[in-house]
Amino acid sequence: MRSRVATRRRALCTFAAILASVAWLLGTTTTAAAAAPKVTSPRLYILDCGTISPMDPKLFSLEKSEIKGDASFVSPCYLVVHPKGTLIWDVGQVPDDQIKDDGTEATVDGILKAKHRLVPQLAALGFASRDITYVAMSHYHADHTANANLFAGSTWIVQRAEYDIMFADKQVPIRTPDSYKDLKNAKRVMLNNEDHDVFGDGTVVLKSAPGHTPGHQMLFLELKKFGPLLLMGDLYHFPEERTLDRVPTFDFDAAMTRATRKKVEQFVRETHATAWIQHDPPTYATLKKAPQFYD
Repeated sequence: MRSRVATRRRALCTFAAILASVAWLLGTTTTAAAAAPKVTSPRLYILDCGTISPMDPKLFSLEKSEIKGDASFVSPCYLVVHPKGTLIWDVGQVPDDQIKDDGTEATVDGILKAKHRLVPQLAALGFASRDITYVAMSHYHADHTANANLFAGSTWIVQRAEYDIMFADKQVPIRTPDSYKDLKNAKRVMLNNEDHDVFGDGTVVLKSAPGHTPGHQMLFLELKKFGPLLLMGDLYHFPEERTLDRVPTFDFDAAMTRATRKKVEQFVRETHATAWIQHDPPTYATLKKAPQFYD
């Protein structure tokens, strides 16, 4: 009898220990999950959305001898966290569902490459795609739109000229309509070649910058510590485009690009903004990556 009772007690103790272990694991999992940061001023996170294989400099009206490096690019994504909400700026070049979790590099068209999914990078910062208030892209080219459908529940901020070419029935180069098809019926803010103050306080502003595409735009941030910052989209790809006044051969309207660049350079001088060429590897290499941030 006593041995039977002892056996039961040992079994109960073992079961209790298992339950305690499970509870501990669940608690640890909950604790380890990232919590969305609470901010009092805008914060910018830089996310890894891949690289682009070396390009022919002549596509950008440049000679190989005129540029530094091997003409490869980076393609970051950006998350802005504001006291009134969030904005994701550019959404990658390889869809998340084509990227494995083991760090294997996925490739699209032999050129666009990525090792890290966008959604887990957001989750590590405390956000699901459904939590993002606004989505905006610099333009419709395939290296900026790959995960756009994930944000169909967000409010899409887009220039009308860009919207029109994105959903045009005709053939349009460097366009992957399936990557953003769900945005067609999304709630949106439609702009007419104009700037837009996203949160109404001047700290996060979309700036119209047509030329590279009909409705190309940039993102201007007024950060409390870092100061004014301009994410230039594809206004330039190489620093040498900027210094040598070269326009890519595939721009929608070269004259419009030059006119926009003139206005932007004046804006940078007036605001004393730091301007980042988003595709430039040397610029990207010096920047803090998530979970670090700029504020």
